[in-house]
Order: sequence, then structure tokens, then C-alpha cells
Amino acid sequence: MTKSPLAAFRIPRHIEHDGIVLRPLRIFDVPLIRKGLRDKDVLRTTGPGKPVSGGCLLVWWWLKKTYPILFCIEVASKCIGFIGLYNLIGESAEVTLVLLDNGNRRLGYGSRAYRAFVTNLPRSSFIKKFIVTVKADNYPSISFWKKLGFEELDSMNGIKTMALGLDENSP
Repeated sequence: MTKSPLAAFRIPRHIEHDGIVLRPLRIFDVPLIRKGLRDKDVLRTTGPGKPVSGGCLLVWWWLKKTYPILFCIEVASKCIGFIGLYNLIGESAEVTLVLLDNGNRRLGYGSRAYRAFVTNLPRSSFIKKFIVTVKADNYPSISFWKKLGFEELDSMNGIKTMALGLDENSP
């Protein structure tokens, strides 16, 4: 029986950094997440496939099944989005960062949440590269990931794949 690389993966359960709090997503956050996942702009950035529609328990199940590592992004004790890892294959993982409300975008919350997350990854982590997939016409998301240092790897069927290598000097 092979041991999952996640078994050795340790990340703090509560992260505070630069006015952002990352904490495990709770079932009580699902109504807000569910509402946000109905927004077309949010759906374009959620990562692996479309989220399941339906009741809160189905959305909770989809989130937990899809993202082995998943955090709520909080500002002033209010859940404004989530960040998660999926497709942990080899030394890479795909990352999704979603801010649910347009009013919380372009205020630096996403960048600060990403930095808090990456800063708290164990340096002995098996993850050496983050990958994101973005719709080719989603210019705000492309710009966001480029500002964080991601570079385009591929563009196919209207989807851009971008990557960033993690090393000891990563933020």
C-alpha cells in the first residue's frame, strides 16, 4: 500500500498574514460559497470542472472531494472566498483562488491570501510547482497570476495553463 504524499504534508490549520486569515473551510461557509459559485465570473476560475449544483451538502461534498487542501479566505471575520489545491501529481499541484464578490476584487486580498498560503507551505513539501488554468478571455485572472510570477506554459481550446516553480526564495 503506497502512502499518499498528503499524509506527510503539514500546513498550519489557521494562518494570519497581512490582514488575511486562512482557515479550514467549514460547512457553515457553504451557503456563501454555493451562492458565489453561481456567478459566471466565479465559475470561470474555480478550477477542475464545474461545481455541482444543488443543496449545500452536495456542494460541500464536491468541495471536499475536489480539493484535498482547502482554506476559507477571511477578511474582518467574514468569508470572502477560498484557496485550494487539487490534482496533486508528482511534484506539482493545481491551485484555485476564488474571491466570491466583485466588491472584494482588485483590493489586494487575493495576492495577500496567495502569499499567506505559499509562505506557510513547508519547505520540505513535495510540491515544487503550482499550476493554474484560466480561460483565455479572462484577462483580470491572467493579469493576477502574472503579477504573482506565473508564466504561460500552454494555450489550447480557449484555456491558458500557467505555472510557477516554488523554491526556497518563493514569497
